[in-house]
Amino acid sequence: MIEELVKCFKDENDTIRELASSAIMKVANVERGREYIVENKIIVDVTKLFEDDIVGIRSNAYHTLINLADFMYGISSIIDYEINVIEILVNRLVLEVEESILILVLKLMNVLLEGGRSQSIILTTLAHPRLNEHLQSKNKLIRELAARNLGSISFNERGKEATIKAESIPLLCKMLHDEVSDCRVAATRALCSLAQLKEGKVQIFDLGEIETIIKLLDDPSDQTRLNVVQLIAALAEYPDAREKSKDCLPTLRNLVDDEKFPLVSRFAATAIDVIVWTP
Repeated sequence: MIEELVKCFKDENDTIRELASSAIMKVANVERGREYIVENKIIVDVTKLFEDDIVGIRSNAYHTLINLADFMYGISSIIDYEINVIEILVNRLVLEVEESILILVLKLMNVLLEGGRSQSIILTTLAHPRLNEHLQSKNKLIRELAARNLGSISFNERGKEATIKAESIPLLCKMLHDEVSDCRVAATRALCSLAQLKEGKVQIFDLGEIETIIKLLDDPSDQTRLNVVQLIAALAEYPDAREKSKDCLPTLRNLVDDEKFPLVSRFAATAIDVIVWTP
């Protein structure tokens, strides 16, 4: 039955293709179905639907792979497949005009970036300039997902270096002023990773956003505050930033004493140690 459904992907009738793709999406909801899709090399057939003219069919195709990537075996199967799904997704960042589908492209990319080889693969593509463009989207979810993807790409040192070189930091710093909390969370997460390298610290400091970062210690989001205290600790390793960061010592000490958020408290203590350190 599944094989017959896959054959229907090529049918000229839009309804038949959409119903077939919907059925395969449901197959990918269960473990045995995911195994069948991998073992019978159906991933290629699904990715071909990314180019279908019907929005619902493209949506079903992305949801199928998102379901498949719901466990590490699925992620590895997609990444290690005979086609470069990562590169296909990077191309769809430009080719996809429907925002609801573009969101699925970014979601699938973000899930796949949890796989070990995916970071090195994506560095061979044009992901950075395309994600940089989406950081400026009017759609808040697209902005957030673009920042999350850049943060995931920056997980290792090569990714950090490539992201800094791609001039993503100025755009991420602009997102520190974003009115949407989830966008600020994603931006501070990415900047926290990039600030691990000296060049990243210098760029962030030179953009004059230290005061903005310090103000985010009062952000209503626990995750933003956690990201920010780690970001301040990383920036304070740079002498010029360390001096400026002294302005936030009272706030950091208050966070240390706040027992409601133990993780924030622990990293705030680390940030204080870095700021008050003297050679």
